[in-house]
Amino acid sequence: MPSCSDETNAIGAAYHVYAQEKLKKHQEIDIKPLGPLYFGNDISQEEIEKTLKNFKFKQKVEQEKIDDIEKKVAELLAQGEIVARAKGRMEFGARSLGNRSILANSSNPKIVNIINEMIKNRDFWMPFTPSVLSSRKDDYYLKSKSMPAPYMIMTFNGRSEKKDKFIAACHPADTTLRPQEVFKDWNPNYWKLLKYYEQLTGEGIILNTSLNIHGYPIVSNAQDALEVFNQSGLKYLALGNYLIWKK
Repeated sequence: MPSCSDETNAIGAAYHVYAQEKLKKHQEIDIKPLGPLYFGNDISQEEIEKTLKNFKFKQKVEQEKIDDIEKKVAELLAQGEIVARAKGRMEFGARSLGNRSILANSSNPKIVNIINEMIKNRDFWMPFTPSVLSSRKDDYYLKSKSMPAPYMIMTFNGRSEKKDKFIAACHPADTTLRPQEVFKDWNPNYWKLLKYYEQLTGEGIILNTSLNIHGYPIVSNAQDALEVFNQSGLKYLALGNYLIWKK
């Protein structure tokens, strides 16, 4: 299941009953694979502007509305910055799939400690994971089967010759990766961000971890995103088409 937690037991039970009923009637079991998991609430431009107008920041910030925010985020990532991103519909489940995420250059091994100090406070053995352009997956890891891996739930052996490109987004003990393969028709804006990053760096892989303070849920709306930004060491937040940064 795309969301690796107890809530998917109900979905599995429903599939099982459906399959049993089909078998009783000697009918084909035509269960389709799940597709994009952006089932949650969207963040509208109106919500963002209203929330920004009324929000009380702890320190001085700057903000700018940028039409092509994906290009700007890609540029910041290529420069080594860490950027939180909250845009579009929220992901279902416990894995961040680009719309409620903290993003970074996966080739910088120091970025893990920086993100942990900023916000995540994860144990040293808990690895971060990558988002990968689906067209570039074979460049970074080995798959024993050709099935897609869009949900950050399957683990693959990283290619040793590319280790330096994903060192911050793999398991430190064995360099395995648990990727999100990004498809253009599933999330065109996030795919565009990765394509811009590929044009700038030559690599189609970035570090992607959930936008939340460790132990708390992933952010949902504009207010949540600003609260996490305000309470953490994050410097940049791309909220919809607004870039907000601390002075």
